Amino acid sequence: MGSYFFKIDRRDHAYLTCIAEAHEGLCTISTVDQQQGIVRISAPQGRKQEVDQFIEALQHEIDMQEVAYPGC
Repeated sequence: MGSYFFKIDRRDHAYLTCIAEAHEGLCTISTVDQQQGIVRISAPQGRKQEVDQFIEALQHEIDMQEVAYPGC
């Protein structure tokens, strides 16, 4: 499973989670650091290209900055 880490506005977390849930099985969203607004997007190995497209589309809707998160 591959993981991506993003810093998002905490107000966008619910929206991001709902959109991911609507794309059943594509990925999961986990909060890594609530104070900093860091989330992890995890995806099955075989769906990397789809997840990359999903993330690219989301970046047009909400502010998402990819970050390196220590310890993960």
